[in-house]
Amino acid sequence: MIQEIKKIKKKVRLEDVGTEAGVSKSAVARALGNYGSVSEEVRKRVLDTAKKIGYEPDQIARSLKTKSTNTIGVIISDITTCFFTSVVRGIADVASQSGYDLVLCNTDEDPEKENKFLRVLASRNIDGLIISASGKNTYLKKLVRAGLPIILLDRRVEGLETTQLVVDNEGGAYEAVTHLITLGHRRVGIINGLANIQTTVERFNGYKKALQDNHIRLDPQLIKYGDFKMAKAKEVTKELLDIKNPLSALFISNEAMITGALLALRERNINIPEQIAIVGFDDPVWGPLLDPPLTAVSQPAYPMGTMACQTLLQKINEQGRERRSFEELVLKPKLIVRGSCGKKISLPQN
Repeated sequence: MIQEIKKIKKKVRLEDVGTEAGVSKSAVARALGNYGSVSEEVRKRVLDTAKKIGYEPDQIARSLKTKSTNTIGVIISDITTCFFTSVVRGIADVASQSGYDLVLCNTDEDPEKENKFLRVLASRNIDGLIISASGKNTYLKKLVRAGLPIILLDRRVEGLETTQLVVDNEGGAYEAVTHLITLGHRRVGIINGLANIQTTVERFNGYKKALQDNHIRLDPQLIKYGDFKMAKAKEVTKELLDIKNPLSALFISNEAMITGALLALRERNINIPEQIAIVGFDDPVWGPLLDPPLTAVSQPAYPMGTMACQTLLQKINEQGRERRSFEELVLKPKLIVRGSCGKKISLPQN
């Protein structure tokens, strides 16, 4: 009985997995570490065997040997939004399947917080970083130059030579505002995010281009900045409602600001879409539940997260080899037309 207990407690080694699976120790290491050349049939057999006989890798020893912590840092701007929640879920699913842990940091669009988190993550020897940056960051640039695998997520940062995974913000905004114009709206307002963030710039460019292509003059009175915050968007929506020459449609460029704008409209007893048509950039899970349902530019958030993590893991595995050129990956959003934009109207030309 004592011998049986000792046998059960004996630590399972790589050699034991190899013997049971009928392959070499090196093949087991490649299959479990997800590197090098090994057939899918052998990989599956090794993984099934390791699970069957209870093999658990010694992460500390592996870290000391490979200088890898099997940890990925993720820095985002606002975890409360449905967009970033879905993105992080995609990252986490791929990371977990590949044997990596996540350290998640939320900056609230604060550059000082971002800089602090970058330093903390670097001190913990993360293997790679996925970041939705608040703008240009000197320390982030140092990490890129030092060779840390980094994916810029959602937001471009000029001057950083690393892979960037973004959505076609300008194209999505252009399609949304053009749709409002085709419905007959000539007084289309916009609530932008933070002025220095690239997504704000791109979505504003899409708005301006849609007006220009339809020969509508840009009116500064119809342009407001909600700073990606609900409270600020609520405030500036009321300012838009108070102008003498009223707007008939409003394009809001992120989820938190959509919420703020809707609260302002409710407080003023403004009916959607009878009195004002609404289109948002972001399609929150609650969007279809509104009355009327929200017309929105939907971003491929979960696929964006999975792609970001897959691309980062590829970069991590390529370390030490000849460096690949960085690339920009652009995903297409989709305009989902629901009730909040209303039907075609007839308005006098301005």
